[in-house]
Amino acid sequence: MHHFKALMSISLILSFALVTFGCATSKLVSGKNHVSDMAEIKLSAETVPEGILVTFSNFSKIPLEIKDIKVIFRDWGSTEEPDWENAESLAQFNYVHGLLESFSINGMEQIRQTGTIIFPFVQSGHKYFITALFYNDEDISTITTECIADGGIYLNRDISLNINNNLTGVELSDEPEFTSEDLFEYQKISYYIIGLISDYWGSVVGSDTTNVLSWDFEPRFSEVLRENGVANGDYPAYAGANLIITYDNISWIMEIAKSPIFTYSL
Repeated sequence: MHHFKALMSISLILSFALVTFGCATSKLVSGKNHVSDMAEIKLSAETVPEGILVTFSNFSKIPLEIKDIKVIFRDWGSTEEPDWENAESLAQFNYVHGLLESFSINGMEQIRQTGTIIFPFVQSGHKYFITALFYNDEDISTITTECIADGGIYLNRDISLNINNNLTGVELSDEPEFTSEDLFEYQKISYYIIGLISDYWGSVVGSDTTNVLSWDFEPRFSEVLRENGVANGDYPAYAGANLIITYDNISWIMEIAKSPIFTYSL
């Protein structure tokens, strides 16, 4: 279980992208302690038959104090970038809900050695915003770019995640199946539920990994909310389902479905 400030803050971390068409070179947004150290690192993305190839220029100059690197892909489809300054919190919540994302788990060693990483789970014609997050003990530095895919592996069926009538659990409409499964393996499914408690914070509860297509988030979700002093009331919420997938020795957490937003009553 994790708590976080407004969902907008998470979205902003993941959406520092150039508003240009096609594949683009990155803009650097660096933590205050590492502006000079990270300034030489650039990020670019290009479509390749396997998916999207991400390249880190001057990767040998990534500071040694960087403890972890994650690469995040957000599938925007044909969605236009929102006006964050004028958006209300529920609109932000709906907007974040509408985007699917994936992120690498163990790509740091490969990035330090080769400066590249391939994300194959993309759909032709979709625009992807790509963020590299560099973690050290004090802060996070980010670099972003974008690319429109022209190939790759993707789900060959639409999968929905449906809330049950009692609003106590979710179920996937079908098993995930990809256009090709020769080059990768996916292990298990994990689920989560997010409740927007106020304009400034929310609560997330996640499941263990499983092969089952359904998950009951109650009574755990209500227990966690009460443990943290959340008052009785109605709150917007939604659930999501992820796959843990390994491709070319890199593991990815890939979001495959989100439920409709619903009102959760505590």
